[in-house]
Amino acid sequence: MSEKRPLLTISFLSSGRGKTIKRCLDSIVPLMERVDSELIIVDTGCDEEIKALMANYTDQIVPFTWCDDFSKARNAGLEKARGEWFLYLDDDEWFIDTKEIEEFFLSGEYKKYRFANYIQRNYMDYDRHVFTDTWVSRLARLEKNTRFVSAIHEYLHPLYNPCKLLHSTVEHFGYIYASKEEERKHIKRNITLLEKMIDREPDVIRWWIHLLQEYRAAEEYHQMQELCRKGLDQFRYKNTVEVNRDRGAFYCGMIEADLLAAYNEEAEKDLEKAMLDKRNNQMCRMRLNNLGTEIYYKKGEYAKAIECAEKYLEYYKLLVDQEEERQLQETFFVLNAFEPSGLNSTLCYYILCGLHLNNTKILKAHFWEFGWDGMLMLVRGFIGEVVDAMARLPYEDDFVVMAQTMASRDGLDEPWDKIREYENRSGNSPEDEEKFMKLARIFSQVKSKNHYVFYLRILYGVYTKEIDKLDEWYEQIFHRVTDILQLDDAIFDIAEKYHVNLGIQFEKIPFDQWYQGVESFFSNSPYDRIKRRAEVVQRTMPSEGVSDRLMVRYDYFFMKTAEAAVVFGYSRDNLELLQMCLGEFADRCLAFYGHYFKDSAFEGEMELLPPACRAAVWFRRLLEAQSAGDREKIGECLKAAAGTFKYFEGAIKAYANLYAAQEKARLEAAQVSPEMRALAEQIKEKIRVLLGQGMTAEAYQVLQQLKTFTPDDVEIAELEKEITRRFS
Repeated sequence: MSEKRPLLTISFLSSGRGKTIKRCLDSIVPLMERVDSELIIVDTGCDEEIKALMANYTDQIVPFTWCDDFSKARNAGLEKARGEWFLYLDDDEWFIDTKEIEEFFLSGEYKKYRFANYIQRNYMDYDRHVFTDTWVSRLARLEKNTRFVSAIHEYLHPLYNPCKLLHSTVEHFGYIYASKEEERKHIKRNITLLEKMIDREPDVIRWWIHLLQEYRAAEEYHQMQELCRKGLDQFRYKNTVEVNRDRGAFYCGMIEADLLAAYNEEAEKDLEKAMLDKRNNQMCRMRLNNLGTEIYYKKGEYAKAIECAEKYLEYYKLLVDQEEERQLQETFFVLNAFEPSGLNSTLCYYILCGLHLNNTKILKAHFWEFGWDGMLMLVRGFIGEVVDAMARLPYEDDFVVMAQTMASRDGLDEPWDKIREYENRSGNSPEDEEKFMKLARIFSQVKSKNHYVFYLRILYGVYTKEIDKLDEWYEQIFHRVTDILQLDDAIFDIAEKYHVNLGIQFEKIPFDQWYQGVESFFSNSPYDRIKRRAEVVQRTMPSEGVSDRLMVRYDYFFMKTAEAAVVFGYSRDNLELLQMCLGEFADRCLAFYGHYFKDSAFEGEMELLPPACRAAVWFRRLLEAQSAGDREKIGECLKAAAGTFKYFEGAIKAYANLYAAQEKARLEAAQVSPEMRALAEQIKEKIRVLLGQGMTAEAYQVLQQLKTFTPDDVEIAELEKEITRRFS
C-alpha cells in the first residue's frame, strides 16, 4: 500500500543564515500544523549548529554542493517533493501570517486553481521604513513537467492558469547588505550569470528584465539605457500578451535611466516614442504618464506635466480596484506606477506645477492624500516648495491647516528649516521680511510642542504690534526649552526692548533644567556669543528684591561666564589681565559653592568639590602667593592646579609662561652693574632737564633707550607717565 501523499510540500534553500533561519522556520509552523504538509530543506553549506536546528523541524535535509545555479539547487528539493502543491521560499524571509494560504487549502479552494501568487515585501532598511510589495509566483500545483529554470532569479515553469492571488506576505531583507562592497559583489555575480544566460537564449525576455534590475541596483544607468534599446529591438516584432506586458519594462526602464542620469532631453524623446507604441497596456501607460509628469515638471513645462498627471490619475481610478487585472499587466519598472512612491511622486509634481502657475486648487485637492499618519513618501524638496509658495502667494486659511498637518508629523524638519532660511534673509529687503512674516503668520497658529512656534508668535506679534500676550508667549517658550540660553538672540533683544521680565521666567525654571541649559550653552557657544548673552542677562537682572531662588540661577550663570573667560584664554598674552580672569572666576566659584559645602570641604584633597571648584581654590591661593611674592608657593599652586580641570590647562600653562618671563626680566634687571646704574641716574637727570625746557619728544626718545637697560626702575616708570600726560 503506497504512502499517503501530503497536500503541500514546503521547500527552501538554506545557506546557513543563523540570524534569520529560525524565524523563517517558525513562520511556517502554523501552516504545517493546519495543512497536511512536508518540509524539505536544501542545505547549500550550513554548519553543524544550523543543521541541528533544522533537524528539529524536518528529517528531510538534502545536501547540495553549490555550483552558482539556483535552479539546480531548487530542483534538488523539488525532486524529493511528494505534495500535490509546492511552495518555496528562502531562509532570509518569513511569513507575517499564513492564514489565507491555510484557508486556501482547508476550504478546498485550491482545487479550482493551478498556481497562486503571494506577496513578497522587500525591505530597503532594517527599520522597515522603506519597502516594495511584489506578487511572486511561488505556490503551484505540481505537474509532471514542473521544474525550476534560470540559474539566477529562478522560477517555476511552466505555470498554468487559473491563478489565485493570496495576500499572505513574506518579509524579505535579502536586499540589505552589510557594506557597499558586499552589495557590489552580489550584483556583479548576478550580472555575470544573466549576461551568459541571455547570450545562450536571447529570446527569454524575463532574463533581460532581471538584468535591467541588476544594472539599476549597480547604478549603471548607461548600461540600463543600452539594454533597454537592445531589448526593444530584439522583441520589436513580438506581439503576444506576455511580451507586450514585459516590453513596458524596456520603455519605463529606459526613461527611468535617463532621469537618474539627468538626461532630461533624452527622457522626453524616449517618452514620446513610448507613448506612440499602442501595444503598451494600461498599466504601462499609467507609469509613462507618471514619468512624464516628472520630466515636464523639471523642464518647466507645467501645463504638459499637469496633463500627464491627470491622465495618470485616470488610469489609477480605473485600475485601483482591479487587483487581478493589475497583476496580469504589471512587470518590473512598470509596477512602480501603483506603488506609493509612484502615486505620491505624481501628486507631488502635479501640486508643484499648480503652485508654479499660482494656482492652489490642486494643492488643496490632493495635499491630504499622502498618508501623513503613515509612511510618507514625497519627492525631494516638495515640502520646501510648498512653504515657498505659502511665502509667495496671498494668505489662505487652508495654509494653516496644511501647516498644522506638517507640524504634527514627528521628525519632519523641512518646514522649519525652510522658515529659518526666510528668517535669515528677512533683513535683506522689505520683500524678504514680508515673505518671512507670511510664514510666521501661518505657522504661529499651529498647535505644536515645538518651541519655534512660540518664537514665531513673538516675532509676528511684534511685527503687527500685537504684544499684549508677550509675557504668555515667553512663558510658553521657556517652559518647552531646556536650553533656553541657546534661543535666538532676537528672543532676548525683544524681551529687553519691550521690558519683558525675564527674571520671572528664569525663576520658574527648576534649577536642574537651568543647570542643564547653562551647561549646554557654554559647551556649544563661541566666546563672543557668551559675552553678548551675559550682557543681556546682566541688563535684565532686577536691581533689587531678587529672591534666593532666582539669585542662585544668576550666580551660576555668571560663574560659568567667568569660567569661559578663563577657558577661552582671551587674556593669555597679558599676565595682569589673566590674573583678573582667574580672580574673577575664583571669587564667583567659591562664593557659589560656599553656600553648599562646609569650610572643611575646601581643605586637603577637596574630593567632594567639583573639579572646577578645586581649581578655583588653587587659583585663589596662587594669586595670594603672588601678592606676597612667595615664588615657591606660586610653583606649588600651579602644579596643584594643573590637571585638576582639563579645560583650564591652557590658561595655567599661559600663566606659568607669563610669570616666568616676568621673573626673568626682573632678575636680569637686578643684575645691572653699579656703573650702569650711575649712568642711568645721569640720563634720568638729563630727561628731567629736557622736560623742564619743554623738549618732551626728545625726553621721550632718551627714556626709551634707558628702559632697555633698567626696565624695573620705578623712577623711569614715573617719568614715562609724566611724558604721556604732556603728550595728551
